[in-house]
Amino acid sequence: MIKIPAELKELKSIFERYNKKLYIVGGYVRDSYLGISSALRDDIDLTSSVQPKELKNMLEGTKFKVRPLNEKLGVMEISGNRRFEFATFRKEVYENDSHSPTKVSFISSLDEDAKRRDFKINAIYYDLEEETYVDPLGGIDDLKKRIITTVKVPKIVFNDDPERILRLIRFACALGFSIPEEEYFYAKQNAYKIKFISKSRLRSEFEKLLTADEVYPNLLYTKDAHYRAMVLLGEFDTWKIIMPSMDDIKNSKAVDNKGEPIYDHTLNALKNASPKIRLAVLLHDAAKVKAVEKTKKFFGSKEFIAPIVEMNLGDYGLGYPRNIVRKVIRTIEGYDFDPFCLTSTKNVKKYILNNRDVIENVIEIKTVVKNEGKLVSRRIKSAERLRKVFNEMIKKNTPFERADLKIKGDEIINLYPKIRTENIDTLIDKLLENTAISPEKNTRESLVKMMDKIINSNRDFYLE
Repeated sequence: MIKIPAELKELKSIFERYNKKLYIVGGYVRDSYLGISSALRDDIDLTSSVQPKELKNMLEGTKFKVRPLNEKLGVMEISGNRRFEFATFRKEVYENDSHSPTKVSFISSLDEDAKRRDFKINAIYYDLEEETYVDPLGGIDDLKKRIITTVKVPKIVFNDDPERILRLIRFACALGFSIPEEEYFYAKQNAYKIKFISKSRLRSEFEKLLTADEVYPNLLYTKDAHYRAMVLLGEFDTWKIIMPSMDDIKNSKAVDNKGEPIYDHTLNALKNASPKIRLAVLLHDAAKVKAVEKTKKFFGSKEFIAPIVEMNLGDYGLGYPRNIVRKVIRTIEGYDFDPFCLTSTKNVKKYILNNRDVIENVIEIKTVVKNEGKLVSRRIKSAERLRKVFNEMIKKNTPFERADLKIKGDEIINLYPKIRTENIDTLIDKLLENTAISPEKNTRESLVKMMDKIINSNRDFYLE
């Protein structure tokens, strides 16, 4: 039985006063029927024959607020203490390979509304008044069989809206369901059309695929859902659109030091990677593949890292925010090009200071990539060294940020009235570097002595 929030019962009562039916549809119904807890459990989609203007009139003067999300499609937000997304029953027509509906008409038929959806498992309705499931297309039968079939002929469904191909992969992987042969065939045949999806929608769907294992955290058999999703993206030949460097890796003849194809190695490494480093894991060998292409050897691949990550994830790629792109670059650089087992502790401390925000990422990527998804991890000396030094720095209250120093910018100006203010940041960074190596010197007295030495060694730079 579906658990109905108290506020939704209030909303249902308003609809009943107007002799209107209100239904829940989509993921909340599907997951409730399966009896599984979802990361999306608070995401409740509502539907009815009530049109947007009528909805506004019905809820006027009540506790509920209504605002349009896409009024042309009849999609509205209803909010009280919690938020609901409402959509009027509608029929959609796709013309001339538009991949978005060219004609939308509001209708009164639930059965017809079901036919414009993507998969039968998402076209199960729950009648709030009758407290019963309404299943016009056989979605419950698919849930029992653990399969995903389309509401209409797969060829039409995927041709009309190629985003449904990514949704097919997502639901199949997150739920651990099978994709029938016909759905698989037409999804693969139409997969090239995902190039018509907007960049923001493509990135959104890709992020959901990359974290498919987190949607149903209690389903143990879907713990590798994100891995399976990436495998299917490769099988559907979509990497050239989503992340071109992954397509290069997939088609590369390069192998790792065990003789395993780089593509298989990359996907295996992804299995035990936490979401925060998965983009970096996918691209961690992309520079090596590029280097092999240019020089026939892995050596010299460092110069390719930043351009490759920018091309795949930046403005010309999936359009990730700048801070995420930079973190991915620095995580890969930390994985591939560090001498942490050989260099001095002093240099390791400097590296940690300069990369404080990605140190956890670097330690993790070193571990998961070297272990390639194996449940029993072998020791990775460079990761252990980083972790040991990092923990020691924390234990000794090492200042990692400017705000952690026992002296502030205005105090520096008072001590050195002739200091060039534009160069104070450089001075503070040097103080940070020195105290990272010797945290016990993070006292005002010691910092003043340090500053005297630094300034006097380059007076023309620091003083007017």
